[in-house]
Amino acid sequence: MSKFNELPISDEIIRAVSEMGYEEATPIQASAIPAILEGHDVLGLSNTGTGKTAAFGIPAIEMINDYRKHPKVMIICPTRELVEQVATELRKFSKYKEGIKIAPIYGGQPIDRQIQLLKRGCAIVVGTPGRIMDHLRRRTLRLTECDMVILDEADEMLNMGFKEDIEEILKSLPEDKHPQTILFSATMPNEIMKITKKFQVDPVKVQIKSSQRTIDTVDQYYYEVPRGKKLNALRVLLNHYDPDLCMIFCNTKRMVDELCEELNHCGIRSVGLHGDMKQAARDRVMYQFRERKCSILIATDVAARGIDVDDIALVVNFDIPQDHEYYIHRVGRTGRAGKKGKAITLLSAKRQLKELKEIMYDTKTKIVKRMLPTSEQLEALNRKNFINEVLTACNEGINEDSMEIANDLLAEGIAVENLISALISMNYKNEIIDIEDKDAIRRYSESFDAIRLHLSIGKNCNIKTGNVVAAIIEECGINAQALGRIDIRSNFTLVDVDAAKVDIVLEKMQGAQIRGHQIEVQIDEAPKRKSDASGYNKKGGKRNKRSDYSAKKNRGTKDKKEHRRKESTKTKRKK
Repeated sequence: MSKFNELPISDEIIRAVSEMGYEEATPIQASAIPAILEGHDVLGLSNTGTGKTAAFGIPAIEMINDYRKHPKVMIICPTRELVEQVATELRKFSKYKEGIKIAPIYGGQPIDRQIQLLKRGCAIVVGTPGRIMDHLRRRTLRLTECDMVILDEADEMLNMGFKEDIEEILKSLPEDKHPQTILFSATMPNEIMKITKKFQVDPVKVQIKSSQRTIDTVDQYYYEVPRGKKLNALRVLLNHYDPDLCMIFCNTKRMVDELCEELNHCGIRSVGLHGDMKQAARDRVMYQFRERKCSILIATDVAARGIDVDDIALVVNFDIPQDHEYYIHRVGRTGRAGKKGKAITLLSAKRQLKELKEIMYDTKTKIVKRMLPTSEQLEALNRKNFINEVLTACNEGINEDSMEIANDLLAEGIAVENLISALISMNYKNEIIDIEDKDAIRRYSESFDAIRLHLSIGKNCNIKTGNVVAAIIEECGINAQALGRIDIRSNFTLVDVDAAKVDIVLEKMQGAQIRGHQIEVQIDEAPKRKSDASGYNKKGGKRNKRSDYSAKKNRGTKDKKEHRRKESTKTKRKK
């Protein structure tokens, strides 16, 4: 393994890296840094947690000798969290390089502030595709001096629907010269290879020689939990593993909020992170987690690729991920830099076991089944932990006041064993969490309750599904899984959105732009389709319209007969 002082980088960078505590370069850094510094286009295949930010960030800083006003380097990332993370790392690397300004630009932040930042001039721009496109249309970002463009997490950007935006950004680069193009991706689907062939020239392929994946350094287990008992099971496992830092992943924003509230109510301090939160709130949450002021972070997958915190001891999949690739990114939060980590997944339905087996097959990893601790095991563990706390207090917690109180109690003639027993009974509460108690916690709904939104833009504006998805994700900071069917008509578009996300989409997308066209958004007033009114019967079979007509006709005939019978009876009574 190479050391940083053996790589062709400046003393200023080596000094900054050394202060960050790094001496040896990771394999992807040792291979990519020299290739980029030699001026080659680079295609990097790198999993999360392998140090790719330094692999492209250090040579990007090194190649900046001077700049007038417009950026020399542009870095494109899929999420605002990753933009902030990359910008922060680059500032650390460039600490001793004079005059290098770095501007992060992303949705959810006032654009006026970003425009002022760009007007003052910057050497490196780090941004999300949607916000970069917005600045290019406004002409507040010019790429006439751009010598290098970097795509970080390229496969994730394609999954999020940014393909057309990425291609449009790359096409807007100077035509008279070929900017050095660097692309990093965890996977290499066909769409990535198409971009490579179109926009890169003889790229050097950089791939970690070792077949070991990031998640191979993680011990992975799963627990089968009775439906509706996940919260109690989670409390048991957090007590059992007792992690210094822990990340818990949920599939929905609502689940993050509810789980965070429940854990705090149980005395387990935790903070939540999801796409509907304002940037200031996100920054506050991440500060608490990074500084160890709160040891448990509950997040949606929007945080899976945008968080880089060392020494996370445990990752919990409270919900099984909806995308198999996300399993790798979640679990990759632990077991980094050669350290061992642990990841556990909670299953509450038989179908989820099938999904987990598919994940094992796709990721070529082994996830071992474990049984939840029994009541006896929990009681023994609680007792052991209490004894260890007392022993620690005996060594570190004795002071003059406590010794004086102890002498006063002994002076009362109380036997030592009785005194110890009384103090234990006052402080030792052996709580056993019964996961078999059906009423212990409320059930969490995992259903997708969709509300249809009407967007005032359609085929007449030459938009496609990817444009709509990318715009909503960029402006609202939500996951693609929160979007359902998208129906693009001539003059408008209908989008099914998770009911939990509708408010944020209505707020953020009102007046937003899609491919340069300002839009209006409102809830679609058309009646929502239901299974018993859409041509299907309640059992799921196709309705027979002729049968429906016959039934209606028969009902009408019966009503007429009944009416005649009643009239006849009235006439007889009058007579």
